[in-house]
Amino acid sequence: MGRTKWQMMTWVPAKITYEPTEDRFTAAAGLGGLVDLFLQSPQSTEMRKCLPPRTSNASYDTMHLALTFMAGFWYGHDSIDDLEEFEEDPSVEDKLGGLPSPRAAGDYLRDFSSDHLRAMNEFITRQALSGRRQLKASEVITLDIDSTSHVQSGDRMEGLAYNYKDEWCLDSLAVFDELGLGYGMELRPGNTFSSTGAPEMMGRVLSQLPKIPGRHRVRADSAFCNEEFIRTCLLHGAEFTITAHDNINWTDVAAKITEWKPWVYSEEEQEKAAKKGKTLPPIETAHYNYQPGWAENLRFPVVIKRTWVTNDTSTKRQGSLFEAEAESSGNWKYYAVMTNGNMHLHSEQAVLEHHAKRGNAENFIRETKYGYDLKHFPCLKMSANHAYGQLALVAHNFMRTLALLVRPDKPNYSKKLRRKFVFIPGRLVKHARSLVMKIPVRYYKEVLRLQQAWAATLTPALAPGS
Repeated sequence: MGRTKWQMMTWVPAKITYEPTEDRFTAAAGLGGLVDLFLQSPQSTEMRKCLPPRTSNASYDTMHLALTFMAGFWYGHDSIDDLEEFEEDPSVEDKLGGLPSPRAAGDYLRDFSSDHLRAMNEFITRQALSGRRQLKASEVITLDIDSTSHVQSGDRMEGLAYNYKDEWCLDSLAVFDELGLGYGMELRPGNTFSSTGAPEMMGRVLSQLPKIPGRHRVRADSAFCNEEFIRTCLLHGAEFTITAHDNINWTDVAAKITEWKPWVYSEEEQEKAAKKGKTLPPIETAHYNYQPGWAENLRFPVVIKRTWVTNDTSTKRQGSLFEAEAESSGNWKYYAVMTNGNMHLHSEQAVLEHHAKRGNAENFIRETKYGYDLKHFPCLKMSANHAYGQLALVAHNFMRTLALLVRPDKPNYSKKLRRKFVFIPGRLVKHARSLVMKIPVRYYKEVLRLQQAWAATLTPALAPGS
């Protein structure tokens, strides 16, 4: 059949006529709802106590300023100057009753003293614990501690220095649990060694955790394999796994071990490898008891894993699973983990598999850096940038809790959460003294479901150490 006259015509999209209107529209109608949900939590009252007071009648309330920053993080702002994007946006300006200028926002951050920063870190821990209670998570908490760099382009910011990677940056130390909730962060000069301040930070976090019969768990990389950090974990009764540093000479011991246990791959791992036509590499494990020079009466099991490495790329990828860092001995690549766990209760493979999940902490650090733009900091003053980072972590914890409530099996990260809960088209209607945000039905049902799920899980504020 020949083509019709209509089919032979050049296709053009339908023409739309655009007309101005005085109606107030927004593409982020969900922001106001998120502010409401946060304020419903008892933690919002606790957070206010940690913020610098605003005494001038001409200034915004301290919570008003903090919520403006958090709304910016939820929206995806890249800097303080981006707060101007909220001007004339009814989702935020009308909701909060006005917006501070970028300069006023910067002045607010500079008002955070060392006492405020310390109180904020303690609040962030309580916020994470409150989130776990809402989620009915395990009482035994697994904490991962790690540091990361924040590369900057300026040269006047306090604390800027070159790190071991030759990056011009600031550095931060943070603690996350296995759910991705943050327990605090410290902003530091860029040339700070990873474990500096870690014993104090981990001690503060562990002292706030609920006291339960089971031990809480701590995971860390080799930078934290030192006396001070280990003593902190022991003092608070935490079971730790720490990537073994070669300063304990574990590689010399590994070379002398003659009895090794074969690694047992799961059926899922075997099926996945078979589907890809790959051969899983031989892996063997062993352990010995290490006596630290600073405590003659202590013995810590050091679990060693060796992977047979060939030129096949699939085995190289498998070998990197546990971040093998030691020198190869022949074709075996070695890796070790120190623990204070009971080796009668845990197999060597179980210890290594548990420690391997420490890699999730890097995902959560990446989420705060790129999802809430902690790549760059806005102020010249270190304490102001520290406060900025802490407010971002509060915003992250709130959204992470929502993500786990809505989809516990596979929670979304910030990019998708924004599309789902923030970027909702709406029109603001004013009736006398009330505000009504009109949104499409399909979005309304999702927002209503979220509000109901959040309200059903609210619990009283969690006191430190309870």
